[in-house]
Amino acid sequence: MKRIYLYLLAFISLFSCSEKSSEQIYQGKLEELIVGELIIKKDSLTKGIEVKQAIYYQDIDIIVSLADRERTIQYYSVQSGEKVKEVKLPLDGPNSFKGYIGLLIAGGMDSLTLVNSDGWFYDYYQGQRILVERIDPELEFPNTYSSSIYYGRRKNFTNISESLYQISVSPLISPSSNFFGKTKAFNKIEEWLITFDSKGNKTATQNIVFPFGYKSHFLDDHLSYPPIVEFLSNKNYILFPYSDSIFVMSDFKVKNKKVLGSGIDFNYAGSEGVVRGEYGYIELKKEASSHLDFLYDKYRDIFIRISKINESGAGETTRERTKHYLLSVFDSDLNPLSEYTFEYGPGSKLENYFIASDGFYLNKAEQKSEDEYEFWKIDLSRFGDN
Repeated sequence: MKRIYLYLLAFISLFSCSEKSSEQIYQGKLEELIVGELIIKKDSLTKGIEVKQAIYYQDIDIIVSLADRERTIQYYSVQSGEKVKEVKLPLDGPNSFKGYIGLLIAGGMDSLTLVNSDGWFYDYYQGQRILVERIDPELEFPNTYSSSIYYGRRKNFTNISESLYQISVSPLISPSSNFFGKTKAFNKIEEWLITFDSKGNKTATQNIVFPFGYKSHFLDDHLSYPPIVEFLSNKNYILFPYSDSIFVMSDFKVKNKKVLGSGIDFNYAGSEGVVRGEYGYIELKKEASSHLDFLYDKYRDIFIRISKINESGAGETTRERTKHYLLSVFDSDLNPLSEYTFEYGPGSKLENYFIASDGFYLNKAEQKSEDEYEFWKIDLSRFGDN
């Protein structure tokens, strides 16, 4: 019995030493990494910038922005800030696009794959519609095909092979709605990933796992899901908003589970309903933490997690308070490297960010001109191997 105890103690010690303690994780301010800015030049018809993707085309970084949720996509050069292309999909005719753009993938400058908010799949090449199909109408996931601007910029639409696509389920009502509830609670949903084969017009749903106790703790909290999913090298990296655990799945089987280290004690206090007139809003509680996104930086072979720590100030709503965020950097084995805090004051918010070949960009808290949209350029080269 004593020998077993010693073996067990040695195993625990070995496991503990393999993880970097919170005291060893460098904590700083994001300002330490700011090395420049990007100014996007908007024309008079462009109301806003909504970055959906960044692509690398002919040695130039290009951001793809959804300018008009109905049918307009714009391309901007990261090097010059100038618009280099605009695509406005027609409402009628052989190349028409119906409804609102829900999900979008730009395959270079000539290829567009889209899903509208009603679940219709569209494929375009050089402005010509080459395919339109209905994704399985029997799937009962409200808002799955809607481009969510409420829960960060999670990439919930991924091309995982030539004709196979993956969609993360978002069974949510809008957080700015005139009613609460009336959604399919996640304890009734087993399959959280949709796979769609456009060549064979075949749809399937896939199971993922939840952190221990997640359902019982956050059953009725609409901001505790959907999961954040990043696809890399035939693996899904799955992280939930209110959990430090990450699951690495291959063929939808768990291959690895890890707790992402941090020097911050996250407070998963959940969301609350805020009523303003005839509308109700679902917002994180003032003191609550939540993970907003998890991204892979292919240029530097690192992972980035964006988290909201809490809010401060006397305001009654998120808009009226200061939002405190954390950018965490992990190596390719998910070991923590460094983390940096930053904030957005009342009236501003983190709404756009993307990874480019020369760094990580996120929107400035204050936008000074209606004719321009500004980003901070964050240098992450110190963390990469390239």
